[in-house]
Amino acid sequence: MAHSINGSGNGYRGFIQAVMAKEKVWIFGCGDLGTRLALKLDRKAYTVFGVRRNPLQALARKRRADVVNWRRGDATKREDIERHLANGADIVIATFTPGASTPQAYQRAYVETAAALRDSLAQMETPPRLVLWVSSTRVYGQSGDQWLDERSQPLPSSFQGEALLAAEKIALSSVTETCVIRFAGIYGPGRDRLLSQVRAGRCAPPSPPQFSNRIHVDDAVGFMAHLIDGQKNGMRLEKLYIGADCTPVPMYELQSWLAKSMGYTAAHLREEVATSERRSKKLSNQRMLDSGYAMLYPDYRAGYSTLLEID
Repeated sequence: MAHSINGSGNGYRGFIQAVMAKEKVWIFGCGDLGTRLALKLDRKAYTVFGVRRNPLQALARKRRADVVNWRRGDATKREDIERHLANGADIVIATFTPGASTPQAYQRAYVETAAALRDSLAQMETPPRLVLWVSSTRVYGQSGDQWLDERSQPLPSSFQGEALLAAEKIALSSVTETCVIRFAGIYGPGRDRLLSQVRAGRCAPPSPPQFSNRIHVDDAVGFMAHLIDGQKNGMRLEKLYIGADCTPVPMYELQSWLAKSMGYTAAHLREEVATSERRSKKLSNQRMLDSGYAMLYPDYRAGYSTLLEID
C-alpha cells in the first residue's frame, strides 16, 4: 500500500510539473490564423490564450474553445494588455486585422497596437522569450517584376503599406526578441476570394504580366510554429522573414489554371479587371527556407489542387 501511495504521489507531482512547464502563448487579435496556430502547437508544451475585443464572436463561429482560452481585451489599451500578461507570458503573437480599409482603421489596428504592446512589455519583470509580429508584403510598393527579399528596402505606395511598416518599426523596438513575418496573400479553406473571382469570369489582364505572391494558410501557420519551436530549441531567428511560397506567378496564368481546373473553357475569363493597387513583383522566400522550414505547398498548383480536390 505504501508503494501505491508513493507511486501515486510521484505521478501527481509529475503531472503538476508538466502543467507548470507548459509555456503560455498569448495571441492578440486572435482570428482564423491565430486559431489555426493554436491547433498546430503541441498542447502538451503550450497553453494558448486568444485575446479579442469580442471573444463571443469567436465562440459563435466555433473557434475551438477546447484549444484556445478566450479573453476579452482591446490591444490598443495598455491596461488590457498588462492585465492579461500579468499572469505570465512566454510567447506573444500579434495577428491584427483592420476593421475597415481606411487610414484610421489601419492606424488603430497596427500602429496603436504596436505601441501599446511595446510599452506594456517594457513594464514586465519577466518579458516573453519571443514576440511574433504578423505583417504583410504590402509594405513593398515596388513594381517592375524584380526579385525582392528581406534586404530590399520597403517602399510603401499606399496608406495600408505605410501603417504596416510604421508598426513593424515600433514592434522591433521592443525590449524582448521580436520577429516580423511579412506574409504574402494567404489562401486556403475559407479564404476563397480568388476562386470566387474566377467563377465570376473575372481576371487580370494577360499582358503585361502582373506577378502575384501567395502562401497557403497551412504554411503560414506551420512557419510560425516552426519559429516558436525553433527558438525554444536554440535556433537563432532573423528579425524579419518574408512568408511566401516558392513560385511567384503572373495572376492571369494562375487564374487561367484555376479556370481550367474548375472545368471552365478558356473563354470563361472574359472580364478583365485592373489591379493597379497590387504592384507586380516577385518575392523571395529563401530566408524562410534557410531557417529549415519545409513547405507543404511550394507553389499554387500544390495548394489549390488540395482545395479543389484535384488528383
